Amino acid sequence: MREYLEQLLLVLAIGSAVATVAKRINVPYNVALVVVGLLLVLMDVLPRTVMDPGIVLMVFLPILVFQGALSADDTSMRRAARPILALAVPGVALSLVATAAIASWEIGLPFSVALLLGAVLAITDTVSVLLAFRSVRVPHKLAAIMEGESLFNDGTALVLVSVCATVALQGFADPAAIGRTLLVAIVAGALLGAVFGQAGAFVLRHAPDDLSAILASLVAVFATALLTEHLGGSAVIAVVIAGVLVGHEMRARLEPSRVLEMQSFWEVAAFVTNVWLFLLVGIQLSAELLLREAWPILLAVIALHAGRAVAVYVCFGALHLAGDGVPWRWQHVMVFGNVKGALSMAAVLALPQDIPHRERLIAIVFGVTLVTLVTQALPFRHFLTWLGVAGHAEDPTLDECRAVLIGARRAQLELDNLLAAGLLSRHEHAERRASFQRDIIEAERALRRAGLDSHASVALPAVLAARKAAILDAARLGLITDRTASAHVASIDEELVRATIAPDHTSKDEG
Repeated sequence: MREYLEQLLLVLAIGSAVATVAKRINVPYNVALVVVGLLLVLMDVLPRTVMDPGIVLMVFLPILVFQGALSADDTSMRRAARPILALAVPGVALSLVATAAIASWEIGLPFSVALLLGAVLAITDTVSVLLAFRSVRVPHKLAAIMEGESLFNDGTALVLVSVCATVALQGFADPAAIGRTLLVAIVAGALLGAVFGQAGAFVLRHAPDDLSAILASLVAVFATALLTEHLGGSAVIAVVIAGVLVGHEMRARLEPSRVLEMQSFWEVAAFVTNVWLFLLVGIQLSAELLLREAWPILLAVIALHAGRAVAVYVCFGALHLAGDGVPWRWQHVMVFGNVKGALSMAAVLALPQDIPHRERLIAIVFGVTLVTLVTQALPFRHFLTWLGVAGHAEDPTLDECRAVLIGARRAQLELDNLLAAGLLSRHEHAERRASFQRDIIEAERALRRAGLDSHASVALPAVLAARKAAILDAARLGLITDRTASAHVASIDEELVRATIAPDHTSKDEG
């Protein structure tokens, strides 16, 4: 136990140092972690330790997928439901088969093992992609499609990983048994996820404090995963759906401080898991094996991009014929944004020890993750700009003006509330409010000089957010019923979405 704890501390210390340096040089931390993982493998400094695949499957994966689902914008994803489902269901199957066919021919793996590799590489990881989206202006619907596809892709792809692993172990495939397994896993996972999500949301609403809420969410995640797995469903699908439901309820009903505490806890948990997974591969691999698999890794990268291209262009071609097309440039973004990450590595590490060619699969998946993160995630912002999907970069000064405007208006609102509650003197209220008003006037003047309408872009969302906060506070105090508050909040959320995505309704959205 002492040796295990020392290794854990070493890994976390390395990870925290890497993340700090990555932040300072403005590089996504997962890119830095995979590069450091490569260096550790080549230097052979980490002790060889066998990790129980069950720990990866039932501990690491639920944390990663729940954190992504918790922060997902479920309203935007509902608006983009058809493209998301097209990529997450038939798209995953097409990608798997196409990647496996090419990998079997190029790398020389048995077809059952190539199918397993195709399933692992069908998992997308949009951490780097979404970070790039936040740094440049992209159409809101494009971001929603990629975020939603990543979430639900995880569930279907990981079910297929389990099925393909069974086929690889048995050496033969029973189509009827595979069909039943898929149906039970997906349906049971979705139903149990909805049940556990509603139960988790109920417990969250009635938690007396932040620590109780965080503990309740932690228990809910692992209870969902363990019980769903025990009942034959897909634990990942259940956790994704539960996370989306809990996240929606959390943002709609909880006070901002508790929402921030919840999000911060799960971001830290996901970060620690990412660090452990990226460096855990270094504990599993040898430099000799990785160098020997260098050529197969490059061939696998070609195979996964070919498979992704087939999935994206075929699925969206069918949607176009059905009258729900997606612009060509967006499709190119989805192909180029096919980056692998912690989820793919967790999936391959979770494979049973007796899977044929397991060590080769770990080496190939790690190598593919390294190549895609370095060659695609790093230049992704530049690719968006070159393709014309990203909006024009704005003067950082104007962005600063928007931040000042939003913060000052919210501060004035809070001052008014403190005065009304008798917690602030009129003299101090007037003095501080006047100071904020000067900031607002200067920021609005700068935005007007740039030809921007600060009232349309900033004031409306701020006012709507204030209205929503007031209604939720009234419901918590018992001044209005929860049903009335929910109806008003839903209406305000719709207005907030429209106000947020209005700038994206340009010719770029139409392709």
